[in-house]
Amino acid sequence: MEKNLILAIVLSVIVLLFYNFFILQRQISPPQEEEKPSFVQEETPFLPGGTILPAEEEEELILENDYSKLVLVPRGGRIKSWWLKKDKKEMVGKEAYALGLNLFLPQGEVINLNEEIFQIKREGERKVIFTWEDEEKGFKISKSFELKEGYDGRIDIETENLPWGSEYELTWEGGIGTEYKGEERLAFFGEVLQEEKKEGVGRDYPQGIKWMGLRQKRKLLVILASLDQPLGGTFRSDFWGLKDNKAHSRWIIYAGPQNYAELRLLNSQIKNRYGEDYHLTKALDLSIWGKLSKVLMDILFFFYSFTHNYGIAIILLTLLIYGILSPLTFKQFSSMQKMQVVQPEIQAVQKKFKKEPKQLQIEIMKIYKKHKVNPMAGCFPLIIQMPIIFVLYRALINFPFSENPSFLWIKNLGEPNIPLLLLLGGTMFLQQKVTQKAQVQPGGQQQGMAKMMQFFPIFIIVMLWSLPSGVMLYWFTSTLISILQQFLIRKKTSLPEPTKA
Repeated sequence: MEKNLILAIVLSVIVLLFYNFFILQRQISPPQEEEKPSFVQEETPFLPGGTILPAEEEEELILENDYSKLVLVPRGGRIKSWWLKKDKKEMVGKEAYALGLNLFLPQGEVINLNEEIFQIKREGERKVIFTWEDEEKGFKISKSFELKEGYDGRIDIETENLPWGSEYELTWEGGIGTEYKGEERLAFFGEVLQEEKKEGVGRDYPQGIKWMGLRQKRKLLVILASLDQPLGGTFRSDFWGLKDNKAHSRWIIYAGPQNYAELRLLNSQIKNRYGEDYHLTKALDLSIWGKLSKVLMDILFFFYSFTHNYGIAIILLTLLIYGILSPLTFKQFSSMQKMQVVQPEIQAVQKKFKKEPKQLQIEIMKIYKKHKVNPMAGCFPLIIQMPIIFVLYRALINFPFSENPSFLWIKNLGEPNIPLLLLLGGTMFLQQKVTQKAQVQPGGQQQGMAKMMQFFPIFIIVMLWSLPSGVMLYWFTSTLISILQQFLIRKKTSLPEPTKA
């Protein structure tokens, strides 16, 4: 097989495997008993209340989906653990909790609901309702939490018989996870994102605050958003959160990786349902590769907007990319064919000057010059295409297909599909045969390499069986396009006739 084609396949596999196994799938140990930085309590008086059960005696409730596993406890009706399955990360800090409640009554009275024991009612596999009631005063608060399909959840808070002027605060304690990384605070206030490390964030926010959050550099992200124009927001050293006083308030929580597609999908769902743009993707801190992936995902979303099928959108995206790269591909395949045509002359001078390496190089360069062949012409297009392949793979590997996951017989484009992988192996084998027909009969080392490469599709099937079907579909489509391009280029390219040295 032509060395440039071998190089293309090998480099593609190396990049994809390296990124998949050493970056995306890097295994990280579950949370260890590490010391978390101590937080200083600030200005929030809490009254003791309720009966605190020993941790080992508390009932724990588990909610989970394909992305997250949550552990909720009745004390405070809070989230004790938010474990990311695919990322192997814990979002809730040690001895900290998520989505706690503070109740502020008139005349400065404060009830720390985080120390109260809530009644639990489960509805389905992913929803739970926590209820607290003060029978003496007649107060009642219900907090429901529903885990959605991705990294997000929905919270509803309802109050009964609270005195006029009462307020409550929904909070996230501490930072992100068990490893404190100096998270950056974020606040979306007045339709503008405020970032702690740029313009800074405020200690307290009035009405006009939409959401608040914490962000680790290019890693994890927590966003708490109100859907009902809250009273304000607060950043303290040991917690942060949003305030409201409505009898019924609605909230969105996102806790997961900085994934553009996930946040864009969540923002789109909020906009379509509630008619307001929350600009959640502004919370992302993307690398250069992330920004390039964002461009491809925007194109994919564009194709999906009128096809309403991610499988067709991936095919259209592949056609677009190969259309843009077609001049480079034409140059690459043309150079490969010309290199094959001059092989007899090169082999002749190799035999003639095998003991004179310097003269051999001179004679080979003369052959290239005579036939106007650039030996590097087949490599430069590969160098240009490799970043595109890497970026597209990065865009698809964690793409949320849950909105519309099926395509043809494929039930979920985010999961592996063996029939599609076998088709991919078959098209790669066909591509190999088509390429070999365009080559002169190899001999010696080249013949051995050609035989070895016959098993390469099998190697691909074994190594890439766990890839999402969306990535396989891209690769399958691009392989078919590549085969078609080789047929067309072979017909259009006028090759020089080789002459004997």
